[in-house]
Amino acid sequence: MPTLLSPSPGTPRASARTASTWAAGALLVVATACGGDAVAPVPDPAGNRVDSLTALPRPLTVVEQQGVQGSNGFAVQLLRGTVAAQPGKNVLLSPLSVSMMLGMTANGAAGETQTQLQQGLGWGTRGRDEINAAYQSMRALLPALDTTVKIRMASGVWVRQPLSADTGFAGAVQRHFGATVSPGTTPAAMFAAVNEWGRQQTDGLVPQVLDQAPPDDLMMLLANALLFSGRWRDQFDPAKTTTEPFTLGSGSTVPVPMMNRTGNFQVAVRDGYTAIDLPYGNSAYSLLVVLPDGRSVDALVAGLDTTQLSAMVRALGPVSASTPLALPRFTVKGNVELKPVLETLGMARAFSDRAEFPRLFTPALGARLQFVKHAVTLEVTERGTRAAAVTAGGIGPTSMPMSYRINRPFVFFIRERFANTILFTGLVRDPRS
Repeated sequence: MPTLLSPSPGTPRASARTASTWAAGALLVVATACGGDAVAPVPDPAGNRVDSLTALPRPLTVVEQQGVQGSNGFAVQLLRGTVAAQPGKNVLLSPLSVSMMLGMTANGAAGETQTQLQQGLGWGTRGRDEINAAYQSMRALLPALDTTVKIRMASGVWVRQPLSADTGFAGAVQRHFGATVSPGTTPAAMFAAVNEWGRQQTDGLVPQVLDQAPPDDLMMLLANALLFSGRWRDQFDPAKTTTEPFTLGSGSTVPVPMMNRTGNFQVAVRDGYTAIDLPYGNSAYSLLVVLPDGRSVDALVAGLDTTQLSAMVRALGPVSASTPLALPRFTVKGNVELKPVLETLGMARAFSDRAEFPRLFTPALGARLQFVKHAVTLEVTERGTRAAAVTAGGIGPTSMPMSYRINRPFVFFIRERFANTILFTGLVRDPRS
């Protein structure tokens, strides 16, 4: 296949790096920590453009730092689990959208259910108020980092009438997640409302997230939508896009439109992989592409963790301004049920009949997560990248407790409980006599 990166003689390694497949599972969109006012890039001695943005507009709090670390850990685990569950397929995820939806849901949880959700999302033993405040600050910070990049984050809750959302829960998701709380009449109407809401919030990139038949006992829907639209800091010239072969995991090749340009990106070449970082806008955001070396992309994902991801970012360095870059122009779409993966990540109780969600409804009702649907679209072109995701979780009733009805002949014992001394015993065939 054509190499994604063809190093010139002055780069760290001259050998070509190839991949067995282009999977969205190996394509990680990383929010690179930059901030401050947009400053026009200036050339470095090698001829590359260099941004003067070097830091976030404010230091992160301790809770926010834990949130970033935990969120990254959740992202990698979600990626690994989804890739393993869908062998041979493209995988596309928005861990932030999933985290926001589950973070809202956790506001209705208690006991072990709340603990599993918080720990699974990387929050550890932090208090509910601290976690909510971190989500709220994230919603404010991320869209403001780069005025040339469009980021839209929206959340919503739909409650089936005549049920009523708990006032504390409704207040928390409205205040911290910016969620609207709306009534729903029937499961079908609620599904239609969420699909239309998601389509609008993603500018049509995700036209439908809920593509299955709605469960008859649906009680509530929670959803998050995330939209990203950013131009490359250094765009590709469409006139230089050519059709080139792309090697699949099977070894066969297919023709793809390959975008081409030179310089103004960063690279980390290490044993096992090459990482290429392409900035958007004022460089607050970037696309980090990780290309395996001598092994399958599945093996790369299986061995990936946050320590390795951090090492990749730290190792990034500029290449020569004449270094060629070739990147496919592509669109990837996905719609996946995340329940099995989330259960394996330690959140199984929320989906079981032992789920504890006493804060969702007034009065409190036995409730559990029935599903978590996740739909994503990613478009990479010469101009830049558009990506959108909608995550929707359905809440339904827990199964009714087993009923014990003594409605047929029975034996009885009246006993002293500690030594088990039997005082009376008998058999009743007909209670009437």
